[in-house]
Amino acid sequence: MLFPRLLALGCLLGWAALLGTPFLEPSGRGPGGTSFLDMRSLLGAALALGRILLRASLVALRFAPLGVLSVFVLPDLGSRLRRAGLVALPALALGTALAWFALAARAGSAPGPFEILLPGSGILIGVSAGLAWRRGFRARLLFVSSLLAQALVLLLLAAGFGVLALDAEPAIPERPPLSSAEKRQLVERFQGKNPRKVPHGATRTLRLAGPELDRLVAWAAQATAPRVRTAVRLQGRGLSAAASVRVPRTARWLNLEAATSPRIEKGRLSTEGSRLRVGQFGVPPLLLDVVTPFLVAGLQGDRDLRRVLPAVESLAFTPDRAELSYTRVDMPPGLVARLVWGEEASAATREAVYAHIDRLLAALGAAPEGDARFAHALETAFALAHERTTAGASGAEANRAAILALGVVLGHPRLARSVGERLDDERSRAAVRLVRGTTLRGRGDWARHFTVSGALTALSSVAPSDAAGLLKEELDADGGSGFSFADLLADRAGTRFADVATRDDTSAQRMQERLARGFRVDDFFPPAADLPEGIPDTELQARYGGVGGPLYRQEADELERRLGLCAAYRE
Repeated sequence: MLFPRLLALGCLLGWAALLGTPFLEPSGRGPGGTSFLDMRSLLGAALALGRILLRASLVALRFAPLGVLSVFVLPDLGSRLRRAGLVALPALALGTALAWFALAARAGSAPGPFEILLPGSGILIGVSAGLAWRRGFRARLLFVSSLLAQALVLLLLAAGFGVLALDAEPAIPERPPLSSAEKRQLVERFQGKNPRKVPHGATRTLRLAGPELDRLVAWAAQATAPRVRTAVRLQGRGLSAAASVRVPRTARWLNLEAATSPRIEKGRLSTEGSRLRVGQFGVPPLLLDVVTPFLVAGLQGDRDLRRVLPAVESLAFTPDRAELSYTRVDMPPGLVARLVWGEEASAATREAVYAHIDRLLAALGAAPEGDARFAHALETAFALAHERTTAGASGAEANRAAILALGVVLGHPRLARSVGERLDDERSRAAVRLVRGTTLRGRGDWARHFTVSGALTALSSVAPSDAAGLLKEELDADGGSGFSFADLLADRAGTRFADVATRDDTSAQRMQERLARGFRVDDFFPPAADLPEGIPDTELQARYGGVGGPLYRQEADELERRLGLCAAYRE
């Protein structure tokens, strides 16, 4: 009986060594195995939560073999009491110790007590499985049945809790859109605060008053998740946040309230006094006290955040303001792309977008300048999208890559960061040369507005690109080139184009077929030369009533009417 135990010991040590390498790290998308774009809707957030739980389960199960093998290293004992005291407990201790060393080797530093909780749960399952295996077929069957039954009960309890937590009314009233002045104030707060441009050895501090923080969160919610209402306020040394989410296809709302006092000191994240309420149910403080440190440890150990957090000197809250001090941040390669697309999709997306970029740069160099070059760009990009669709790719995904490439080549090379790193110098110089001679209805700025808004839509949802284009015009009205409804129409046309081209595979293939017959400008961008331009901020406020005012809405309705006449958007 000695040889099987020595064999189990060898396997145990081998598995522990393997856990100390990145080889068994489960692939996933972004923090927790998901991407931020998944959070744009309640359904997306629910699916993302499911992926996070699945990823956590996979992480735990990686360590289960430590528990199983630790049982087989120890001698078999007949008495249940002796098995518990002389096999189960030593096996759990041995597996946990090996997990601790594996985590330390993997991270390069000793794991905290809460970082061992998830691996420990996997080891506990493994120990139970090992003991059941030793007791014979009937015990193994009971173990599996019990495990499945417990998982089913947890799922049913979670589903029932979710239904009971819904309310008939939102806890947060609908708030009006932010004014131009409020948006400009927020933008000014971030000017000169780019963490990538902080000189080495220097420190920057970003301060936001409570109302500013509330407006910033509300603005982000309005742009990315129109169904979500938010409210944030500072209190004591922390903050509280509330959100009301409309459940699709129902008249019910999910109301969430949370409060915590987070701090960052020299890159170390901590939190205290956490509270959470879901609908009418308050999460027990004891449960939060157990779970919160584990979540903090997970964030602290995230492969991207652990490279960014050391640059944070401090994050602190007072009743009056939030204050963040940081040094230079050298962003991890591909961080933006992973956050947008997710871990698995970012590499494939980057490859597809760069294939389109190279095709565009090669084709447009010999194309005539002006509107003809713009037309040739769209036809070329969507011809490659059609080739990829024919080869088996999703039509919507193929079109998304084409639109992103158009945004990089004819809009701004900086958009390349959304799929990877900055555009290399050779491609960037070629794109700059092409942009100078490309027009849409005779205007180079409209070609850029159209392609950049289309790319922003492909990156996220329709609302963020609308918000970006509108903000640019509002800022121009305050001492820039002035507010332009014509530019706004170009933004909206690019947004509508990308939305229709990526809505689903059927709509995507129709767009490919349309562009295969040739680009007609009237089908995609209506006449805009007669629309008001160069409107200063004083006139925008006094005459138009600002964004959302009566005359502004009248002009905005005219933009939508004109877009509705474009054949490409009516199908």
